[in-house]
Amino acid sequence: MNNGADLEAILSYKKRLPTLPGIAMKILEAVQRERPDLKEIGEILATDPPLSAEVLRLINSSLYGLPRKVTSVFHAVNMLGINTVKNLALSFALVKQNPRKDGDDFNYPQFWKNSLTAAVASRQIAECVAPGIAEDMFFIGLLHDMGQLALACCLPDQYALVMVETDQSQCAQQDAENQILGFDHMAAGRHLFETWGLPDYFGRPVSCHHDPGKLEAGDAASVQMSHILHLATLYMELFQDDHQSAQLGLIDHYTRMYGFADILDVDGVGAHILDKTRQIFPFFDLTLENEKQHLEIIDRARAELIHVSNNFIDQLLEQQQQIQQLRRQATHDGLTQLVNYQSFHEALAREMARTRRSKTPLTVMMADIDRFKSINDTFGHLAGDQALQTVAGILKNGLRETDLIARYGGEEFAAIFYNIPPDETIAVADRLRQKICETSIRYDRQAFSLSMSFGIATYYPEDNVTKEELIDRADRALYQAKAEGRNCCRIYQHRLKCTAA
Repeated sequence: MNNGADLEAILSYKKRLPTLPGIAMKILEAVQRERPDLKEIGEILATDPPLSAEVLRLINSSLYGLPRKVTSVFHAVNMLGINTVKNLALSFALVKQNPRKDGDDFNYPQFWKNSLTAAVASRQIAECVAPGIAEDMFFIGLLHDMGQLALACCLPDQYALVMVETDQSQCAQQDAENQILGFDHMAAGRHLFETWGLPDYFGRPVSCHHDPGKLEAGDAASVQMSHILHLATLYMELFQDDHQSAQLGLIDHYTRMYGFADILDVDGVGAHILDKTRQIFPFFDLTLENEKQHLEIIDRARAELIHVSNNFIDQLLEQQQQIQQLRRQATHDGLTQLVNYQSFHEALAREMARTRRSKTPLTVMMADIDRFKSINDTFGHLAGDQALQTVAGILKNGLRETDLIARYGGEEFAAIFYNIPPDETIAVADRLRQKICETSIRYDRQAFSLSMSFGIATYYPEDNVTKEELIDRADRALYQAKAEGRNCCRIYQHRLKCTAA
């Protein structure tokens, strides 16, 4: 499914979505004011004595090396600044949450280790590249993978399959998410940022932290923040990856690509991150496995990388791109770039299961180009291909982001509409029908037009029908449209109704 559908589906589980603790929301609201009040921040923290104690304990540790002991949150805010104290408070408020339920396999300790590592890495990279946004980057790094937590909470069964697929196929987690769920944690994370009322410039880097190229056309500040967060996630993965020399090589590669090579000491930043995480984890009741080896990661990876050929990283990146291309080829139709028959069936099975849980309707639309064989016979098969591509574009552009459109086979297309009444679906189908009729298709100095017939069937949670039976209902409505003269829409109900000429 497209990201919009995924986020709308997540909203249907809103009672289970991760939420920022109340004190965290109060702190964020106070900090985001045009003129933040230091006294107000201190008063908010003072209302939660355990949290205040945790913050003061960390501030007075060797991690900050302050010349004298800080005895109050007011003193801490004045000495370290609003953003630093805010980030410490938010870190404790979030990491100390325990959403684990019986039968929950999600690894929360590892999740928060990764999140804190990314936060420390983001701040350290920003200190070198753009010091003015260092504290904001800590916050973004801390929350960058909250989409994973949201998906694990809202879709526990499906996300368990994601984890299995990630382990068994050794693919990137976001690839497994897209394959099984039809969306990834980056889109879910940005949506969470929006629901929490966080600034959009926080959400943009989160939406592409595994693929910052998506923001290359964005504003310079967002691009810079996405580059910093991307490098931070690469460092995070370096400290848990089996192929550490290759991971360090990727960090070298992207540091050069982003223009940071002259201002960023890759190994020095890595050593700093390791040292800071070693110091900060115990304050959050998190432990490092084999601390000595942990601190030797950078030196060991760099020593191994020396023996790797210069073009190794280029080959690795090319291999990753080829894998992504192969995955897309397996799920999409090559001619129209719509999802294919198999992917449609997999998505429909997921959405029917989701519909049963969320108690919302699901509609399937089958559409077929009228007399398509005559187009091939008259104008040639390449003109027929042009017709299919044109129709695919009209269908895709004419649907909501929350809908899925697929090439079902030959000249037939199929769509899934999530949580939309049947009468609205038939209206959408009729608009598409009219647009297709009005479109002149041009190929090799020839122009021709065509029409389509549409059949629609809606599934309700109380229906006792299978995926195949639902498709059959939409097909029967489509056959009725064909039998009644083509170029019209029919909906399967207790009786078939025509809504177009």
